[in-house]
Amino acid sequence: MAMGSEEAQGLLWGVEPDGWASHESNHSPLFRAMIEATGIGSGTHVLDIGCGAGHSTDLIAKAGATVVGVDAAKGMVDHARKTFSGIDFRVGGLEELAFGDDEFDVVFAANSVQYAADLDTALRELSRVCKPGGSIVAGLFGPPDTVSYKPVLDALGQFMPQPPPGGKPGGPFRLSAPGVLEEGFATAGIEVTSTGEANCSFEYSGWDDFWRGTRAAGPTQMAIGLAGLDAVEDAVHLAVEPLTAADGSITFDANVFVFVVGQV
Repeated sequence: MAMGSEEAQGLLWGVEPDGWASHESNHSPLFRAMIEATGIGSGTHVLDIGCGAGHSTDLIAKAGATVVGVDAAKGMVDHARKTFSGIDFRVGGLEELAFGDDEFDVVFAANSVQYAADLDTALRELSRVCKPGGSIVAGLFGPPDTVSYKPVLDALGQFMPQPPPGGKPGGPFRLSAPGVLEEGFATAGIEVTSTGEANCSFEYSGWDDFWRGTRAAGPTQMAIGLAGLDAVEDAVHLAVEPLTAADGSITFDANVFVFVVGQV
């Protein structure tokens, strides 16, 4: 893309923020596990980077912390401001944080670092704004064979540009293999202190409920931009048929998310 990766991601994820918000709370088990793993509570100053529609930021605030939620998508930030009053939400990118050095006790990045064009730059920025001795936590999809949502991602993947010969593979699982995110932390000078996982079951009353949230995701919006709405919707509809019950409900029971905690 000619534009910067943060601007591009912001545009993709900002198209249908209400739709994404209808899905985002499905990730709450991951958010809660990351909050517990970093000891977020009263007196903790937290940066929630890639906060999306604000569900993770709200849970952090409810744990007693002072939190700033930042997302590249203005539409997401506008939605979060309307939904969660009293929380500081700002528009901003992952790879160039608009904060000074050593500002936060915890830097919290759920479902965001995998979208960085330059992972090392992004992680070094997270480290820069974290206080010495503070914690950085990043969470994302686990290995593909532990994620029942994978058929949806595969359906979208057929429309995506392929990496150039010799280039690093992209996609939602590019940091999911064991040790990959940990290696990224170490390269950025962040000491890994623990790892963990959480299962996030996705349940939908029917196709319309499912498609509303899935269509709003950045990768889906990218696929639609490349191949058109009808082609993408047809491909995803076919992918979820085996997971659709007789009453039309759609359930993804096993969706393992992994997270890595580090210290600066």
